[in-house]
Amino acid sequence: MELRQLRYLVAVAREGSFLRAAATLDVPQPSLWRSVKALEAELGIALFERSGRGVQLTGAGNQLLPRADYLLNRAESVSQFAHELARGRAGVVTVACAYPHVPRFLAPLIGTFRSAHPAIHVAVHEYSGLPAIEQVLNGDVDLVTGLSQADQRLAGHQLGDVRLAVVTSDDHAWRGRSHVSVAELRGQPVLTGSADSLTRRLLEPALRAGGFGLDITSESVNATTLVALARAGLGVAVIADDNLSADDSARWPALVDEHTPMSAPLWIYWSREGGIAPAVRSFVRHVQGTGNRLDRDGGQPSPA
Repeated sequence: MELRQLRYLVAVAREGSFLRAAATLDVPQPSLWRSVKALEAELGIALFERSGRGVQLTGAGNQLLPRADYLLNRAESVSQFAHELARGRAGVVTVACAYPHVPRFLAPLIGTFRSAHPAIHVAVHEYSGLPAIEQVLNGDVDLVTGLSQADQRLAGHQLGDVRLAVVTSDDHAWRGRSHVSVAELRGQPVLTGSADSLTRRLLEPALRAGGFGLDITSESVNATTLVALARAGLGVAVIADDNLSADDSARWPALVDEHTPMSAPLWIYWSREGGIAPAVRSFVRHVQGTGNRLDRDGGQPSPA
């Protein structure tokens, strides 16, 4: 059974005539008649019977017609969806990221992208720490957020900067200050992220240069926990400010080293190797169109 045969069946049923159906479809009448007869033979039932100068559906044909219509509509839907996929207007885009990157950086991008491309779904895979860049090279995800990379297999776009902030209780001496130096952390009870967190990666070089370590009283991958403990007076929390809302981030002193804010650029990367799917290419173009940020490869997505 072919879709063409079902299309002929529907046309003859609507026109009530092989001749008129052939004219509507712009096919030779003998060819249309043979295709319908072949369909009847394959199904083992008569679909049409003579009615005056034309034909009408048999009882079996009447029952089959809605199903033929349904199949043709579904086939058209598949064809249209494939067309949308090919043009980057439908599909799925997967992004791996640390969970703090969603509210600050990704959610606004995904929201505006969805408005322009409602048929493309962006699936976000969240991690407690920075996801492995290799995921995008292995093809496990389409894009990944991370720190600056020198890997020539990657193309990318800078989303913004992440800085370190110090959260304290309201009665702490540092409350209300604009900045706190790394040296001032010496001897303080510190609440911070795990050893592989962005916070610790930024802190460690300054600590080594200063020749001291932190008095860590609590480690957690949950920034909300660290903030709550600090607000309760159980120490000072040193966390990346992407864990804080924009309003909260401005309330707390920045951690500085030699009066320079400790920060790192946050990038979103995709693979240069091989082709990227049209939906991914559409998302990349949207990300690059956000402006005032840097692109790794001159502002163009990797060719597909």
